[in-house]
Amino acid sequence: MLRLGTRVRFAGQEALVVARTLAGEPTYDIRLADGRLIKYAAESDLEPIEGEGSDSPPAATRPSGSGGSTTGGMQ
Repeated sequence: MLRLGTRVRFAGQEALVVARTLAGEPTYDIRLADGRLIKYAAESDLEPIEGEGSDSPPAATRPSGSGGSTTGGMQ
């Protein structure tokens, strides 16, 4: 399953996954680089683009610094 925001190649063009449908076989809505929207593209028609300057790493690889909430509430 592709994540929202994943950069992909569709029919030789770069695109971005902007929505997905999970009922039955997963399909994706993608926005091509020229602005056109393709709805219900099959995952088999999409090729993920690896390591080409993604804005942020996946959540599993992000550092988990101590900047989160505190257990004592607001002080």
